[in-house]
Amino acid sequence: MLTIEIPESNRRKSEEDSLASFILSELKEKGECVYFHYGVGWGNNWSHSWAKNTGSDAKDRHPISELAHDNVIKAFIAKGYSVEYRSEIAAGRYVIIRG
Repeated sequence: MLTIEIPESNRRKSEEDSLASFILSELKEKGECVYFHYGVGWGNNWSHSWAKNTGSDAKDRHPISELAHDNVIKAFIAKGYSVEYRSEIAAGRYVIIRG
């Protein structure tokens, strides 16, 4: 058992909120959301992040832990959204969400 107090952190919540807000915005505007999830490809040398621009040269990457990403995806699935993973490359894979 721990004997020291560990302060709360809002980092994961902030990462989750950022991705969820982006997804909801894209769904509202386009009816679907397509983004690239870095760090889950077979290259295994990319830091975990996501970006609207789908490709290894995206400049707008947003850091996110793997756990935070999984939490967001599970929340959308639980609400009935369709989630597809596509085209895995060394850097990661495409994620497509439809309402």
